[in-house]
Amino acid sequence: MALASVLAWNPEILILDEPTIGQDYQQKEKLRQFVLQMRTQRKTVIIVTHDVEFVAECNPRILLMREGKIIADGEARAILTKPDILEQASIVPPQIAQIFLQLPELNLPNDIIDVYEARTLLLNKLESRTK
Repeated sequence: MALASVLAWNPEILILDEPTIGQDYQQKEKLRQFVLQMRTQRKTVIIVTHDVEFVAECNPRILLMREGKIIADGEARAILTKPDILEQASIVPPQIAQIFLQLPELNLPNDIIDVYEARTLLLNKLESRTK
């Protein structure tokens, strides 16, 4: 409801502060779809959150902060797959990134942070092994 009232003003920039707190999977998915829709409309969406899984799925660029200072700024997949950088901010990599980093023998990319991309890659890998 709150988002709908804000969107009535058609803002160019939308700031969401910890939007996934207390949200179940369905609500988080609706929020993810909303953020992706805003991006297709060329709107700026700033999300302040500790939910790296959510960030990984819908934000191409991130700023990682520690004690009020920016310690990393760049493409989400470049930052969220670097445990040393994340450790500085007391954040663990997204679960999917952790899994892919532990599977070097499969010769899969090691910068996967999105569950949907991971699913496609794994299905393709399984399909190629059965041929």
